[in-house]
Amino acid sequence: MLFRLFLYISIFFLYSCSLDKDTKLSRNFEFSYQINLAKSDNKVQLWFPSPQSNETQLISNENLNHGVLECEKLIEPIHGNNYYYCYSDNGLEKSLDVTYTCNVNRSEHGAVLYADVNEKNYDKGTNNITVPEGKIFKEIIDKYSLSVSNMRMVYDYVLNGMHYGKPKSKESEYYKNPWLSTDGKYGIKKVSRDEVVNLYKKAKNDGGNYTFGNGNSVYACDIGVGNCTDYHSYFMSLSRTMDVPARFHMGFSIPNGESGKVGGYHCWADYYIDGKGWYPVDISEADKNPSKEDYFFGTLDYNRLEFSIGRDLELLNYKKHVNFFVYPLVEGTTYTKLFHYKNI
Repeated sequence: MLFRLFLYISIFFLYSCSLDKDTKLSRNFEFSYQINLAKSDNKVQLWFPSPQSNETQLISNENLNHGVLECEKLIEPIHGNNYYYCYSDNGLEKSLDVTYTCNVNRSEHGAVLYADVNEKNYDKGTNNITVPEGKIFKEIIDKYSLSVSNMRMVYDYVLNGMHYGKPKSKESEYYKNPWLSTDGKYGIKKVSRDEVVNLYKKAKNDGGNYTFGNGNSVYACDIGVGNCTDYHSYFMSLSRTMDVPARFHMGFSIPNGESGKVGGYHCWADYYIDGKGWYPVDISEADKNPSKEDYFFGTLDYNRLEFSIGRDLELLNYKKHVNFFVYPLVEGTTYTKLFHYKNI
């Protein structure tokens, strides 16, 4: 364990020293991940991800306060993500707070040659449930002359074709301007904002994933309204169809202040160019902040924390593939969650 920590520190130091003078910016903060588990007479199981050090972030001073739960730290086998599996066979006599804290040094970065990443795991032929390849994406590539030699065109196509919004009802802020409009027609199916809401309600009722927030790239292509998961799944399906490896990253955006709450998850992607490394993209943030459209093609800021990579994850004793992994998975009880940060 000590050797591994020393190796990550060495990698991080060497990478930081090799950065261009304009991309040496970094940020130090403490991150707190708190889960409150309700009292339960059933067996309780908890899975939650933990961030790990790599060439863009250094994780230190990790601490897990898990009370009566039995816990072990594990590594997810396909993508190498860290996570904790915790359980109590006898349930919980009272509610329990499980708190994970760590210190983070996160760097702004461009293309990175990550150690121990096999790009073939993210290449053409690596279809998963919500990020398929195939005819619909090949037709788009051919129609708009998208090319491996100009990945900016792929980025721009998704950026211009998607609209940020998560309207669960007509009362939602995302149903209204500046997100969606009365006369707007979205996606290649040219749907209205009412149809976006109806698809959400249908998926919610049926337990389906053909709606925003599931990272379903076919939905993103058809409907064109969603959040970061949808933008980047769409980008990945197009990239992989062109035989360009592309990965999904899940974590949190960290506000600019000194301390406070962290909102919901955030995700981004990167694509691989042989011999040059993994180039990051954050298309949904570029859409919300057009002044940074050029910046988020090939650069990521330091106001973020990565928790996991990849899709369709396999976790110990969890019976289903996990679409993406940043919030806790809990069986046997209910829970609430809170995330905080403070600069250090």
